[in-house]
Amino acid sequence: MLLSLLIVVGLLHVTQSANLVSNALGSHMVLQRAPQRANIWGWTTAGATVSVTFNDKTYTATATAMGAWNVLLDATPAGGPHTITVMSGGTTTTLSDVLFGDVFVCSGQSNMQFTVHSCFNATEEIEAANMYPNIRLFTVGQGTTSTTPLDEFKTISQSWSVASAATVGVGDWSEFSAACWFFGRDLYDEIKVPLGLINDNWGGTPVQAWSSPQALSHCNSTTEISAYTNKYQVGGPNDPSQLWNAMIVPILPMTILGATWYQGESNSGQPNYYACAFPAMISDWRAKWGGDTEKDFGFYFVQLAPWLSGDDNGESLTRLSQMYATALPRVGVATAMDWGDPTSPFGDIHPRFKQIVGHRLYLAALGITYKQHVQYLGPEASSYTVVQQAPSAIVRVEFKPETVGSGLVLERKECDAGVPVAQCGWYDLLVGGKWINGTVEISGSSILISAMIPSGSQVTGVRYAWGNYPVATLYNKDGLPALPFAFPNPIKPTSVF
Repeated sequence: MLLSLLIVVGLLHVTQSANLVSNALGSHMVLQRAPQRANIWGWTTAGATVSVTFNDKTYTATATAMGAWNVLLDATPAGGPHTITVMSGGTTTTLSDVLFGDVFVCSGQSNMQFTVHSCFNATEEIEAANMYPNIRLFTVGQGTTSTTPLDEFKTISQSWSVASAATVGVGDWSEFSAACWFFGRDLYDEIKVPLGLINDNWGGTPVQAWSSPQALSHCNSTTEISAYTNKYQVGGPNDPSQLWNAMIVPILPMTILGATWYQGESNSGQPNYYACAFPAMISDWRAKWGGDTEKDFGFYFVQLAPWLSGDDNGESLTRLSQMYATALPRVGVATAMDWGDPTSPFGDIHPRFKQIVGHRLYLAALGITYKQHVQYLGPEASSYTVVQQAPSAIVRVEFKPETVGSGLVLERKECDAGVPVAQCGWYDLLVGGKWINGTVEISGSSILISAMIPSGSQVTGVRYAWGNYPVATLYNKDGLPALPFAFPNPIKPTSVF
């Protein structure tokens, strides 16, 4: 499959790469450790023999008619440094200081791009990066879009680099992604093996841009295509498949362990479409990823943080639509719904609490990919029952047992300063087509929501944290917030992927 992928990419890209070794590889990189096999690939003269020398063993490959070649190395345990030498004809490329460990791709829009330099406690966090030389960083540049798949990155912002204050704290909106860095740092502290973090994002972009045409074909509808065309100009990074072609396809041959994702703001207003398109994208990435990558590799996304967008329903609907991806195997959610930053100098859409985001992504990876016994799920509602109707209505909400953790706990909170009350959301009951605020108490592993309602009326629904800027008061004792919920669910996916 891998060589077929390289052939297809070569055929679709008009200009064949001049690099013997792909520019997604390089000295100081991390390659995926055993039991998976790392992949080395590139381009040379059609039919030429390529030799790859590693660990006193030489591997050979013959370039295709398009000049594509690849070699899967033997499964190699974590560690290093190693040297890899690639030769073809009179050309030799040496990759030095190569470590083996775990490789993750970090993708999405501006909240994934948001840098360590812009976070709270940035000075200390940047200085502490000097303690992590076994984490290696690579940042794809944002200067290239393409209507067809590219064989190589045409823009690289940061080639493979050793983590340090100089490489982690370059500047605002430059290197390095805060969510990705804090995820990797916390993970390294736990597993103590080298990590390769590939920072691959573009601010303000929708899921359509990161999806292949095949993925998009599962969910397209006349209504959604029209809405998309009206929202975005034709051409550029927002166009369908543009970033898939330019920023994902060139890395597909690399063996990776998993991916993290922070995106969704740009699809606000398309919740029914996103509920189909997001899981379709994940499934398509998994199907097309090459090397020796597991076909259901771990995928961990951030549920959107509070944001004063002006649309009373947009963010709430998007948070619910994101959750449709969890129906896929080995997909984890790291919610940020309880950490807003209304005074962020980068706009309230860009909260500076990325340490929390990174830590929750780390917990999801630790529980799902590394199969450690750790609570990585916050309380997730599964059903509701009307215990008592008018005038003193009571509704019981049950949660998935595995998400309750050590038990439920309530925290007393109010709207953040400067946030309009209308943008906040607590607990509501649906009565006669209108939502009425209720009070809440814990009852074992469930909650009871109560409200005085007009005599003769009935409760027909319940919701929590419904607002652009929800107030999170329900947690498990492990410190993870309950996920927003709404019954009946207002999301109607454009199709079921």
